[in-house]
Amino acid sequence: MGAPAPPVAGSARVERQTRGISTLLAGVSRERMHSVLDLGGATNSSLQVYRGFARWVRFEDLLSVADSEEELDAALASIPHHRERPYDVLLAWNLLDRVAPHQRPRVVARLAEVSAPDARLFLAIEAGSERPQHPLRFGLVDNEHMWFEPVEGFPPAWPPLLPAELERLIEPFVVSRAFTTRVGFREYVATKRG
Repeated sequence: MGAPAPPVAGSARVERQTRGISTLLAGVSRERMHSVLDLGGATNSSLQVYRGFARWVRFEDLLSVADSEEELDAALASIPHHRERPYDVLLAWNLLDRVAPHQRPRVVARLAEVSAPDARLFLAIEAGSERPQHPLRFGLVDNEHMWFEPVEGFPPAWPPLLPAELERLIEPFVVSRAFTTRVGFREYVATKRG
């Protein structure tokens, strides 16, 4: 998928507490048997957090190809479907609000195909009138903290993805918790209906 997009010049990385991630990870076993699909760019800090509970981790930076329908379709198709170890923890950072509305159902359908019954899904979605001009790259610091920074090279966001619209879009995943942050995005934790 190429090199990750560079941070926006003059921008600073922000670290903050995340109730969404802490809620998502509160329900995972520490027996290192989980399979994680992170739909953001690979970061060493996130990998270190996943190592505490996951045996298998795959990063698939879909945001880097979100503006090309063909590349997005190819990237979605390249996510392997492991019948013996489907993904049971999935993270979609600033993705569903940055892909074209007609592409969103394909993204969700692929997540449903490759995930386990009762899989847990985390979503970070831009919200409010103070939406960032640039998409954000995210990473984990620990089970309760994330970092994010704006990155160059991606198209501007589509109109806001509202909570009711998101809940319909992500079926068969069902939102169990939602958190509005002070920094312009919402965090959702959802579970796949078996």
